Amino acid sequence: MMATQMPPRSCEKHPTIRIEKLLDQTVGNQALCDAIWAKTIAALGQLNPDKLQVEGREETADLVADYLLKWSLEDHAGLQVKAKLVLVESQTILWSQLYPCRHCDIDALSRHLADQIVPCVWLKVISPPPSRGIMQRAEKPGCREAYLKGRYFWQQRNEESLRKAMQCFKTAIQEYPDSAPSYSGLADTLTLLSFYEIVPPAQAMPAARRAALKAVQLDPNLAEAHASLADIRFHFDRDWEGADLEYRRAIQCNPGYALTYHWYANLHAARGQHEAAKIAILHALEIDPVSLITLVFAGVTSHLSRQFDEAIKYYQSALELDPDFVWAHMYLAQALEQKGDYKGAVHEFENTLRLSNGSNCVMAMKAHAHALAGDAASARQILRGLKTSADHAYMPSYDIAATHAALGESKQMGFWLNRACNERSMKVFTLMQDPRFDPLRHLFEFRQIVDHLGLPRYSPGRFALS
Repeated sequence: MMATQMPPRSCEKHPTIRIEKLLDQTVGNQALCDAIWAKTIAALGQLNPDKLQVEGREETADLVADYLLKWSLEDHAGLQVKAKLVLVESQTILWSQLYPCRHCDIDALSRHLADQIVPCVWLKVISPPPSRGIMQRAEKPGCREAYLKGRYFWQQRNEESLRKAMQCFKTAIQEYPDSAPSYSGLADTLTLLSFYEIVPPAQAMPAARRAALKAVQLDPNLAEAHASLADIRFHFDRDWEGADLEYRRAIQCNPGYALTYHWYANLHAARGQHEAAKIAILHALEIDPVSLITLVFAGVTSHLSRQFDEAIKYYQSALELDPDFVWAHMYLAQALEQKGDYKGAVHEFENTLRLSNGSNCVMAMKAHAHALAGDAASARQILRGLKTSADHAYMPSYDIAATHAALGESKQMGFWLNRACNERSMKVFTLMQDPRFDPLRHLFEFRQIVDHLGLPRYSPGRFALS
């Protein structure tokens, strides 16, 4: 499933998209329509001027484009933009969506809507239907075998398997020091060891970055290499623009590499671009429909947009394939608690603790479920245990902060969130979308942390933090 695939085929003709003028079907909102239209053209044109031709000028109205963005501003119990992307040759609607226009100044609102629409259009135009590539053979059979074993263990997503994967990738590099896929695999393994809070980011991520950069140096056209570097830019460096660029490079190198879309969906979700995140994660599932972790993160994508029933269906689909997949149980528990099923959530957290050998981060999540259920005593007892027994172990600071938020303890929430930021916790990227922080999202301490991280202030259910 995680095979390294052939470099992308060259494209002689770049796709052309025509952006129609945004029609004002209301009264008195032409200035808003013009602003949205202009910002969308500018943003889309800046993404890949060498790969995508964007036209919106009146003098090119007769241009025969490959794609057409048709849209209008309507008033149905409130202003909304109705957008659809059409494949011109067959007149097939590839994508459509409604975007509510909440009250805000024209510049901010038009910028927000362009930020939402542009990545959706880009993903639909640049990403063709998935195709199965042929595995690129390594220079030496021993390297190839070690690499494939490494990717197999990497897919298991537990500490023991990740450590085995790391050793396999190191063996592959020893067999063939110029193996770019093996350096990419090593980078991805170190990234997951950090993301799953097995190894502190400060210990793992500098080595992950070196491995990813080496992979890009060895093979600049390898999608896996750019995807590895993008995820490091996103989670550890917090360079979201740099991450966006690398994800798009990976897609252009190989539009059939599923993991790029999976990880790119995480970036879109963190930015509050939930429709783009959905497009990306569903494309990953089109390529690899039985990937357990992609099914789980399709659920996470729905979860962060407050679609909890949809999220639960994805988690259950993953559990049908593997009843012991720990991450499906963990995220299922979080969805159940958001729906108010605290008994079911605690039960799933207990399953997760059993399967993860008593993970500290899962203990902190279980404390959050107790806090939401009104059992503050049990929540605080778990927190005390974590804070006193961990010694110098890597603490789940982000999840401890979430529990303090559920307990209404804003100062403690701020302390542990700041600690998570200083530790370079890779969970912080969900902060603006994580429903666990909704109760205290309006507080000054929370805003300070958001601004310090440079996160956008958009969150589900509102246009921006007021």
